[in-house]
Amino acid sequence: MNRRTFLSGVSSGLVAASGCLGSGTSTPVVTDRDVTVVDRGCGEKENTASLEYDTSIDQLHLEGVVSGTTNCGGLDISYTNNESSDRVIVEVIVADSAECPSCTRYYDYEATVSFRETPSVVAVFHSDPELLGDGWTVLLDESKTEKPTTETM
Repeated sequence: MNRRTFLSGVSSGLVAASGCLGSGTSTPVVTDRDVTVVDRGCGEKENTASLEYDTSIDQLHLEGVVSGTTNCGGLDISYTNNESSDRVIVEVIVADSAECPSCTRYYDYEATVSFRETPSVVAVFHSDPELLGDGWTVLLDESKTEKPTTETM
């Protein structure tokens, strides 16, 4: 499955599902992103992500493990949003598509994504160049919840 095509579909679905949840203000755009590989190696670990959003500085902090890829290299972050929605999809990707010789890899990482303003929902996915992996969301729309929550997709 083509990752970009899938993410475009997911983004459209999030936008369609957002209905009247938008705040009517400008779209939250990513202003900065950074990912650091804390540990990597051969073998499989559970794909995990812990999302914490700091509304005082409009920044998402992620800690997690990307696992199950046969590709080597570092990690990168891409994102997409729709101009009419304040929902954002963030993707932690394996940046290099070169295959590791007979090795399934994992990457422990820490990352931050800074926004111009707080979005109502951020969805985070792990993927390698060809496959879309697990996903998580953080709901930040205070009119829909008393405090930010994290869900696994």
